Amino acid sequence: MELSLFDLHCDTAYEMLKQGQPLEANTLAVSLEHAKSFQRYIQVMALWTDYALDDETGWERCLAMMDHLRRDPAIFRRHALLVNAPDRAPDRPTLLLGLEDARILGGKVERVDTLYEAGVRILTPLWKGCTCIGGSHDTDLGLTPFGKNAIRQAVSRGMIADISHASIASANEIFEIAESLCRPVIASHSNAWSVCRVSRNLRDEQIGKILHSGGVIGLNLHKPFIAEPDTAEAKDLLPHIDHFLSLGAEDALCLGGDMDGCDLPPDIQNLSELPKLAELLLQQNISETLIQKIFYENAARFAAQFLKA
Repeated sequence: MELSLFDLHCDTAYEMLKQGQPLEANTLAVSLEHAKSFQRYIQVMALWTDYALDDETGWERCLAMMDHLRRDPAIFRRHALLVNAPDRAPDRPTLLLGLEDARILGGKVERVDTLYEAGVRILTPLWKGCTCIGGSHDTDLGLTPFGKNAIRQAVSRGMIADISHASIASANEIFEIAESLCRPVIASHSNAWSVCRVSRNLRDEQIGKILHSGGVIGLNLHKPFIAEPDTAEAKDLLPHIDHFLSLGAEDALCLGGDMDGCDLPPDIQNLSELPKLAELLLQQNISETLIQKIFYENAARFAAQFLKA
């Protein structure tokens, strides 16, 4: 089966800057070489900064990350495109930008506009602990007043709000903000809490709200979010997929592998090995049509509808 891939989340931009590695061919999980396994390839590059950095240093690192990506030889030579909104059927690998952990806004809402003008279209406002944005998945706290204001500004401009890493309270407030603006909410890299009960995974109620909003959900490859970390393999994603489908997510389920930012299963160590998941789905009598939706079509349709150039 010939596959295309639209992946909603990787941390490769961070590792490229940190290690001085190029996009074309590298020792990372994501590269253009690995992407040759797919007919078409669209990737959301998350701009994440080390939590050990203070907010101001993190902001500067974020700007450096974007600059490093834009200057990459593959982008400069147009072997791959860095865009605000992708073509439905691009003729070359295509990258989009997302921001992961908006604490680096540092209480300055005008930075939302800076990011939007720079091409950031997906906002994952939280990551860990409590920040100027609010409470993450490992807390019971909701959004701060600044967090609400920043997310409202981002969604108003055209960014997509992402509840991966949000606390239940913060996620509920993000849903309310997006609904008031008639915009969708996504979870770019989260699995099903009913299958693997860790705080980063989605409760059924959250899944329902994402579907109601018109959003999408990206399956995460991080072993502790799939099953027992010591034994988790690609096949352990199948119960998550079954659960999402049982809740009506056929047209919303995507991939958001979190590659270069997570502990990958031993049988999927980079992009080129993702087709193994398609083979597992075929063995479970999942149709090729549905597999194509999960790997590409659902995310491509969503981007065409909601991402602005």
